[in-house]
Amino acid sequence: MPTLSCIGAGSLGKTICHLLSSQLEIQQIINRSPSSSQQAVDFIGAGTLGSFANLAHADIWLIATPDDDIEAAGEALWQSGVLRAGDTVFHCSGSLSASILNYEGAAIYTASIHPIHSFSNPSQSLKSFPGSHCAMEGQPEAMEVLSPLFTAIGALPFAIDADRKVLYHAATVTACNYLVSLLETSQQMLTAAGVDSAEANPLEPLIRQTMHNFFRTDARSALTGPIARGDHKTVTSHLIALE
Repeated sequence: MPTLSCIGAGSLGKTICHLLSSQLEIQQIINRSPSSSQQAVDFIGAGTLGSFANLAHADIWLIATPDDDIEAAGEALWQSGVLRAGDTVFHCSGSLSASILNYEGAAIYTASIHPIHSFSNPSQSLKSFPGSHCAMEGQPEAMEVLSPLFTAIGALPFAIDADRKVLYHAATVTACNYLVSLLETSQQMLTAAGVDSAEANPLEPLIRQTMHNFFRTDARSALTGPIARGDHKTVTSHLIALE
């Protein structure tokens, strides 16, 4: 089996490694501390603790660090001398392109694969990841290696223009992070209004129905309430209550 090592096995990294362990031999896991590396290895159920001081060769390298650290991790990997011609290195940033991993002239192939998936609960993600769309871009040789592997674990890969990745990533953040913030704001307002939602949240059916309507129709058809009706006085009363 091809081998894979991971730099930065946090929630995303260790989940992807666990899923890919059915397709690849997981080798070294390199995190900031031995304890976090060991936790990742335990979660993955494969691999060994690694460090930049003692790297072993792998056919594929996953860099799953925070975005700000990807370029430095890729450079450290190059400086270690462990990379060989034909190896594949990829990262999972939604906003940075594969070109941030610059191994020009070395026949080392690079790509970026960004899963449109929330990895806040890695154990749950092991079950829910299949069906997740993944934006891919990079060198054809790398995508030829990686696309079948991700398809095998249930991903739905699609090509993304590297020049438009930031806008694409902003869309995913708006749909995920901003949605969570909006829902939390609604929850705080409900609590401030004196509604007890400890046992059953009365907003949940409304949220689910609204999401259903949006995805089955469109924004215009799904929009309802005082804004859709043009009830300006009601909207004004909301703004006053929020003060």
